Amino acid sequence: MSAVQDALAQAQDFVEKNKKECAIAAGATSAALVATYAWRRAARNYVPKEGPYPAGTLPKDAYDVVVVGAGPSGSVASHYMAKGGVKVALLDKETFPRDKYCGDAVCTPAIHILEDMGVLKELVDNNEAHFADAGGLVSPNGTSYIGASKVKLGGAACCAVKRINMDVRIARCAVRSGATLKENFEVTDAQFNKATGMWTVTSSTGATVVGRVLIIADGATSKLATKLGYCTAPAKGISSRAFVEGGTHNTNFDGVCFYPKWSLPGYAAIFRHPNDELNFCYYLIPSGKDGYCGDVTEADLPRLHNDAIKKDPFISAALGPNAKMERMRVAALRLGGQGLKTTYDDHLLIIGDAAGHIDPLTGEGIHTAMMGGKAAALTMLDMFKTGDFSAQSCRGYERRYMKAYGHDFYLSQKMADIVYKYPILLDAVASEMQRKGDTMMAKWAEIMTCMQPKSYFLQPHVAIPLGIAVVREVISQYVFGKEDKYLMKA
Repeated sequence: MSAVQDALAQAQDFVEKNKKECAIAAGATSAALVATYAWRRAARNYVPKEGPYPAGTLPKDAYDVVVVGAGPSGSVASHYMAKGGVKVALLDKETFPRDKYCGDAVCTPAIHILEDMGVLKELVDNNEAHFADAGGLVSPNGTSYIGASKVKLGGAACCAVKRINMDVRIARCAVRSGATLKENFEVTDAQFNKATGMWTVTSSTGATVVGRVLIIADGATSKLATKLGYCTAPAKGISSRAFVEGGTHNTNFDGVCFYPKWSLPGYAAIFRHPNDELNFCYYLIPSGKDGYCGDVTEADLPRLHNDAIKKDPFISAALGPNAKMERMRVAALRLGGQGLKTTYDDHLLIIGDAAGHIDPLTGEGIHTAMMGGKAAALTMLDMFKTGDFSAQSCRGYERRYMKAYGHDFYLSQKMADIVYKYPILLDAVASEMQRKGDTMMAKWAEIMTCMQPKSYFLQPHVAIPLGIAVVREVISQYVFGKEDKYLMKA
């Protein structure tokens, strides 16, 4: 210890005797660190102004961009690219119209994109979209609230659209904008030729399509991203879906989320479609131990789905004893970028569910798919102006989607973890809705439908009332013994 003290004393003495020189050295060091940081930031964000592939260099039979997957992300990207003059091949393994197992909730940002594309009017005119007004939630202890957030928000926070209707209309819109749609084209391989800067995409029948840039949009299981080494793990989330025939149920609301404590942070939901039809779905959200979604695993989904229909006190009441339902369908969920090494590379972008662009708290991915598709299109339009398609230029896509929604994924995952550990937080939210009505319901709807980031919860006008509500709920449950109403039927 004495040796250390002696060394410190000598250092202090040196500084006292050489104050001017030490100040100059400290200033120079600080300036160097700032300059290094600025240089690294500039280098990371640098986008080449010219590239090796200017306009006019594309081979005659090739496409500027080959998009694999004609779901919401791929078709939206194709629409905006084709509209901007890009030669696009849009490939899908199915023939439209085709179904997709999904919760069918189209949130506000997606509604705006559909409106901009002209697709929303088609859906409304053909009675294929139902806008939600009467909606709410049931908390883990059975505290419930259903309100009319549409009045407070000035419009519906979301609408329900069957994917079999929405996907075909978006794909056809991309075609009208100039994209070439190739249906029944199941991609089995894609090879990049560095010498020519071209991708060759091969189907199961041996047919090929050649393009300058490859955009992977083939869903959460993404066989192509996995084959090319960009996706290194299977999707860890899962969801179910079952349509309920109109007129056979007891539901009198547009959309409600149910949060049974045994499957948190997952939840069940019922959304109303046109013609009084329902979508009953169950989401399992990864949290807790690896391979688990809270206290359950993917293998538990069939049991949870079927038990909810028969034994859940709230869901079974909403569906009623005579509900005519289709059998359960299942879809994988890749949330928050899980399993992806990167979403861009030389001459390549990965978008939508294939990129894991599903909210880790809500499991919703239609709006992020469309927003990401548009971000990819805008990035591609920028690159065609410069003729550079290197990873450095493709990174502009990442910057765009991070600004639009990707920045929210970290906090969403943390909130999912917190909800799993402390269900009383959702009880407090529901109780606060009962106290303040649609004002609190509107704030919740804004956050859960991506109208506001999750950090909105931290703003004083939201955080303080919620903090007080949590204290009130703790006292109510643990001091006064508030009844737990969310118990499975025998």
